[in-house]
Amino acid sequence: MNFDIWTIVSAVLGLVAVVAGGFFLKAKGKLKQIADLIKEAYEVIAKVYSVLEDNKVDKTEVAELKKEAADVVKALKVLLGKE
Repeated sequence: MNFDIWTIVSAVLGLVAVVAGGFFLKAKGKLKQIADLIKEAYEVIAKVYSVLEDNKVDKTEVAELKKEAADVVKALKVLLGKE
């Protein structure tokens, strides 16, 4: 078989594209998990801010904060692959 340089270059570029596509799909999943973690962290910060506005924290607000914090921990575990 006779291969010219352009055939070899095309084959190499095709292989690089397939490998890069696989890495992109894996990274895309991680980016969604990172976005979820950021969203959950923002919700905790917003809840803390709303709870502290009146300078009083009652039991229901503490329960809401715990729920929001648990969501952040869950999102972090998903990102790290521990859940």
